Amino acid sequence: VGHRIPSHPGLHVVTAAVTAEPGWSSMHLYNKNGVSSSLSKPSYSAKWNQGVSTLKIVPTISFRTILESLRDFETDMIMTDMQGHDFVAVSSVGSLLKETNVKRLVTEVYTDNVVTYQDVSNDFCRDWLPHMTKIGYIFEGMFNALNSDKSFTEGFQNAKEAEATCQKAMASTSKNKTKPGLNEYNAYWRLESVPASDGDMSSFYHYGSHSESSPGHQFTDEEYKAC
Repeated sequence: VGHRIPSHPGLHVVTAAVTAEPGWSSMHLYNKNGVSSSLSKPSYSAKWNQGVSTLKIVPTISFRTILESLRDFETDMIMTDMQGHDFVAVSSVGSLLKETNVKRLVTEVYTDNVVTYQDVSNDFCRDWLPHMTKIGYIFEGMFNALNSDKSFTEGFQNAKEAEATCQKAMASTSKNKTKPGLNEYNAYWRLESVPASDGDMSSFYHYGSHSESSPGHQFTDEEYKAC
């Protein structure tokens, strides 16, 4: 996948998988140009994972190593889209996110106990919200990763609303039973010491959806020079 990313003087591509532990792992290649490739197998059959999957042995870098390498830099935002392994990677570093002063994150999360890949823990209510709150981050909203509509998802438009939604969801007797399917969202997080944005949050969160009609912010040469 790395060789398909256009080169740019302000972009550095490291061809490795990021997870909780460094080493080597098997990666299953799925979808056009490998965009749905994962260290885990899909939880169900769908068009994006049909056919013979190519298996690659890839190096893995721990999320901790990445954060430690950024200690001397100001990190405005980290975005994760790790095909089910987002939470295991981010949670593995504990409070290091706050210690290294990562101001904001966009993380791909699952909802309603629906999992895209087998044997992963990446649920917003069960995993993300309690962990991120504990380490000092504030939830700022969520939108559907597969939809071009940039409005926030009902029930998850802010921290207070999300807490109420999750309390209701976690009270369900089936809270620990996962279901195969596609229920992916992008969640916004802000370090509690960072002031809340005044108005449109897109000035901070440039990442678009998976929709071709909403590819995300296109950075100009001037913006890259300001980095």
